[in-house]
Amino acid sequence: MSTGAENPPLAARVFGWFGRATGNQANPIQERPRRRLTWPLRGLLAASLTVPLLLLGIAAWQNYRLEQLRAEERVMIEAGELHEHALNAFRTYALVLSWIDARTRALDWDEIEHSEELHRFLSDLDTLPQIGEVWIADSAGRPRASGRFSPLPAVDVSDRDYFVAQSERDVGIFVGRDQIGALTHAREFNISQRRSTEERSFVGIIIVSAKPDYFRDFFSTVSQDKHFSASLLRSDGSVLVRYPTLSSPLVFSPNSRFMQAVAAMPDRGLFWGRGEADGIERFYGYQRIEGYPLYIAFGIPKQNVLASWRSNLINYSLFAVPAPFALFGMTLLAVRQIQRHKIASWRWRTTARRLRREIDRRARVEAELRQAQKMEALGQMTGGVAHDFNNLLTVLQGCLEMLTGRQRDDQLQARVEMALRTIERGEKLTEQLLSFARRQPLAIATVDLNDRLRLMAELLARTVGSSIVIKSDLARDLRAVDADATQLELAVINIAINARDAMPDGGELRIRTFNTALPPGGAPEELTKTRDFVGLEISDTGTGMPHDVLARAFEPFFTTKEPGKGTGLGLSMVYGFARQSGGSATIRSEVGRGSAVTLYLPRNREPRASEDDGAMGLPQGGSA
Repeated sequence: MSTGAENPPLAARVFGWFGRATGNQANPIQERPRRRLTWPLRGLLAASLTVPLLLLGIAAWQNYRLEQLRAEERVMIEAGELHEHALNAFRTYALVLSWIDARTRALDWDEIEHSEELHRFLSDLDTLPQIGEVWIADSAGRPRASGRFSPLPAVDVSDRDYFVAQSERDVGIFVGRDQIGALTHAREFNISQRRSTEERSFVGIIIVSAKPDYFRDFFSTVSQDKHFSASLLRSDGSVLVRYPTLSSPLVFSPNSRFMQAVAAMPDRGLFWGRGEADGIERFYGYQRIEGYPLYIAFGIPKQNVLASWRSNLINYSLFAVPAPFALFGMTLLAVRQIQRHKIASWRWRTTARRLRREIDRRARVEAELRQAQKMEALGQMTGGVAHDFNNLLTVLQGCLEMLTGRQRDDQLQARVEMALRTIERGEKLTEQLLSFARRQPLAIATVDLNDRLRLMAELLARTVGSSIVIKSDLARDLRAVDADATQLELAVINIAINARDAMPDGGELRIRTFNTALPPGGAPEELTKTRDFVGLEISDTGTGMPHDVLARAFEPFFTTKEPGKGTGLGLSMVYGFARQSGGSATIRSEVGRGSAVTLYLPRNREPRASEDDGAMGLPQGGSA
């Protein structure tokens, strides 16, 4: 029964605060701490190892990134040096082509073929270290002049890429693929240009055969790394020169890492890739040669980058690895000390908790005893007053019955009858008082609670009024109860009237039935063994009750209504009926959200088949 116990003693509150402050909310006494480490302490030990190792891993990763940045800087610097060297070489090629074109512009093919001066000029150009051969071919692809060969061999270069490109249109300076030279019969790549004419027609080309060894010799000197590579490539992926030397011509496919990198960043960039010639994974930097569809690429093996990183990692590990184990040892000693302090603290907390539990238990028992004594005293006083009052009413009723019918004056007769009606109301009042005092005999019978509520549906609807909606939730498997049907109906009506008064502007009244075990607040000793009860909950959405009013709700003559609008016996009669029936009654309420009164009535011991809840009256889960 929720009646609001008095405040617990100061000592109980102090021990309760102490328990919460130490983080111990549980009432049961905790088990003795085990000797083995708890999970938090295990986590602490693990952290003493993993955190330093994690920091070592982070430092290693940062150092790896630093080595990678250094490698990026290196390959871009080396690629820049190769770019400057190649750019100077191709500027020389362009200058040579321009000289030859200017010298031969006014000459016809017969003069070009037999001019000793032109032959010496071409021979002088052949002495340049980057040039293997300079020569001139006519529009049919036949060589007509050379600085090295005289007479010229009868060859046809009309099918070579550097000739086909110039014959189709004037493409300026064209760089051909790596191939076997038509005149030198050695591996070379050719740079060609159209002969200039006033009519801008195609009359032949000027060719400079570049020496791959000139580039390769320089490539071999740019780095001290083992297995590095340096390449001169066309934009279509054809490799012109590579160090180390390739055994056969190489052309990168469009899906290669180099071609993908160039497509994403055409001017310069970086990428990781595996060499298609030797299969070595390298870190590459590339740069485009301005004015030409050519690229310089330089790569160092990934192992060279990792070697430097591994060396730094070993140096870090020599200092960082012993530290976690030393920290682990110190942490283990500290954890063992914590375990000893924990056991000592457990002993102290256990004693304090037992004392606090005993104080709390005594405080609750004392509060319950005081409440029970108060209600018992009220019951005895109410019963005595009701009994004596009933005796007086009996004497008055007998006297008034003797006077009735004997009055000649109608006015006197009317007053006698009014006095008799007043006595009848007094008798009803004494019945309510005796019911609270549990001295009113009950006509116990087997009652189907759901059926009784359905039969009361119309009465409840008239009682609460049309502004209040009644909703029900009746359990389908509800057992019958042992109770006085008349007193049960009076209890339901009293609760409904209180709910109606709490909802002056309308609201919702909910009626719920359910099976339950031993109700809160206990039951008579002869029924506690069964732990079998039926619950009837009637709740509203009214104004609710504050805590001080809730604590006295079941007291007789206690009411918050205005004078003349309530006697204060409604809920006390409900409580008395429930207790006399062998059950209990509770109230819960919250200001502004409504109240709920729950009756716990003992189940009938004989099982009964459940009936259909769709019968007339209150519908399951519906409203009336």
